Amino acid sequence: MMHCDYNIDRYVRNRDFDYLKKLPPVTRAAEKFRLETEILDFEIRQTDEIVGWFSFVKEYCPDRYFDEELCDEETESLNRQIGMLGSTVVVDRGHTLLNYENILRHGLIDYEKRIDEELTKYPENEYLKAMKTTLCAVKALMRRVIKGVSDNADKYGRERARLFVGMLEKVPFYPAESFCEAVQAVWIIHFLTPLAENAWYSISLGKFDEYMYPFYKASLEKGMTRDETKKILKNFYELLNSYADGACLLNIGGEYNELSELLIECQKEFSLPAPILGARINDKTPEHIWQSLIDEKLFSMGQPTFYGESSCVAALVEKGVPKDKAAHFSNNSCMGIGLPGEDFNSMWGMVFNVSAALEAAVNRGDVMHNAFHIPGIGEADSIEKLYENFETAVKYSLDICERLYEKKAQQSEKSIPDPFVSLLTDTCIEKHCDRISGAKYHNVTVECMGMVNVSDGICAVDRLVFKEKKYTLEEMLSAVRKNYVGYEELRQDILACPKYGQNASADKYAVRVAEILEKAIRARDYGNRKFSPSLHTLDTNVAYGSNWGAGFDGRAAGTPFAKNAGCSNIVRQSDPTSMALSAAKLPQQTFYGGQPIDVNFQADMVRNHKKEIEALIKVYFRNGGLQFQVNSLSSALLRDATDNPEKYPDLVVRIGGYSILFSSLSPASKEEFIERVAKEEC
Repeated sequence: MMHCDYNIDRYVRNRDFDYLKKLPPVTRAAEKFRLETEILDFEIRQTDEIVGWFSFVKEYCPDRYFDEELCDEETESLNRQIGMLGSTVVVDRGHTLLNYENILRHGLIDYEKRIDEELTKYPENEYLKAMKTTLCAVKALMRRVIKGVSDNADKYGRERARLFVGMLEKVPFYPAESFCEAVQAVWIIHFLTPLAENAWYSISLGKFDEYMYPFYKASLEKGMTRDETKKILKNFYELLNSYADGACLLNIGGEYNELSELLIECQKEFSLPAPILGARINDKTPEHIWQSLIDEKLFSMGQPTFYGESSCVAALVEKGVPKDKAAHFSNNSCMGIGLPGEDFNSMWGMVFNVSAALEAAVNRGDVMHNAFHIPGIGEADSIEKLYENFETAVKYSLDICERLYEKKAQQSEKSIPDPFVSLLTDTCIEKHCDRISGAKYHNVTVECMGMVNVSDGICAVDRLVFKEKKYTLEEMLSAVRKNYVGYEELRQDILACPKYGQNASADKYAVRVAEILEKAIRARDYGNRKFSPSLHTLDTNVAYGSNWGAGFDGRAAGTPFAKNAGCSNIVRQSDPTSMALSAAKLPQQTFYGGQPIDVNFQADMVRNHKKEIEALIKVYFRNGGLQFQVNSLSSALLRDATDNPEKYPDLVVRIGGYSILFSSLSPASKEEFIERVAKEEC
């Protein structure tokens, strides 16, 4: 292994970083990035095809220099209110989708030229100078790595060292020519992006098979073999898994090519959590691709995520993206979709607890579990009045969320800017600003936590109170307040009510609730800021449910909310087709923040019924579905993996938008996952 030729610990101890406090925020951010790249250590293994095993020290530069929290009276008040509503608001970094095609074709030198052109006109602009500093930092890093490789040429073989040096002298600053050079460039940028953002999750590689194919084809023509290509990809995948949390994303498809097929093969062979494979599906998807993707090994890892291409394009067009540009979409986060190099994505910008709004709607404006009052809400004496109250509560609550998000966005852009990733985002160089305001689209995802539970709750109230008049609204309220203690008969009657996910009467309540949420959320769009409704929960349905009281759907206090766009955890999922048809009724194309459904297929089903699974996915997409996620695991296996983790060190499962080692999940998340799989088993 090869390391830097200086002692990092000594370097860190002997530096005084207090000068950072005196710098303008964007200059300070650029200097932080420069310092971090300056002390990156690296190593090269004998089997490496690209250079990329970096390590770094974070302690040299305390977070207090960069994370300046808002502390004014209004912000504190908004935070308290949000907390009482069981919601959260953040300006969420990460979830980044860069334009790798442009980087590979033109190199960072093209971005540097654009910055220099602007600096000739605005020589004192702090943001432009900060962007320039970050590029100079990358240059310095490359020079240092090149020197390290050259100094150790005898150790690694002169020819091998020459090849490494040749790549690093070219990429990422100059255009790539070979497949290996392109992978090397992508890796360096991919690694530096979360380093600059300080957000090591959900960094998307975009449509990898599309922008890498010209380099793959050129290298094949020059003699690169398929096995050599796999060695490069194996090295790349190992690096991705060393630095990611399993939420690194790679898309293929739309138009499939030889590289697409190789990537599917690698995904099966390597059996690693990252990258997460996303497959774009359309009416022209070849049958052999379908057969390759519907695979027991892939499904056991929770991969791929299937994306309905026509529905995703339509969703972006609805958002205001031109159709020809929308066709180039990729997932920009675990489940969201966007455009390479044009988006800033606050994927967890708002987690909106829909249950609080229903409590207020039923209880004359009072949120029962936290004594929060929403004005303007009277008696819910009919189903239409209940919907009216619910809409009022949603709008009022979202007003608070939006005000807090705006304050945090302004503060984040001012105090903790990101000049490196901003310069790689279209239009930010010319606008001389951070991507928060400079990106063409600033997507704020609003996670509608517990929406399915709420719709099932409204269905129960409508049936048992308004239609059958078996119970009064006060009795329902009392039961929920007391977590159904002493109300077991009532709870059983609620559980017996129709539920979303059965392709039956309860679905209309989910549609109505989704439409109310969608209308209230999207009405907040302004400027480059787009608020995107979502039913994408990851595993946070466990955490948010654990901190909230009982629901009108029969859900007990402290138990998980429904996951993604699937049915409630308290009911047994019906057949996958019914679940898919129920989900397809929701306003899919306006919930472009992510609206996946999760289906667990038993192993024998995957082996013996590929055509049936293919037909199901096609039906879902033809009915407007956006995303379809899979697992192929048994509850018995998962239970054994919980009790005997040493037997399953490499067991990978799909959690929302990412795959992860099962052993790394919290006990509560494991239990929720097992219970959900058990409910899906027929």
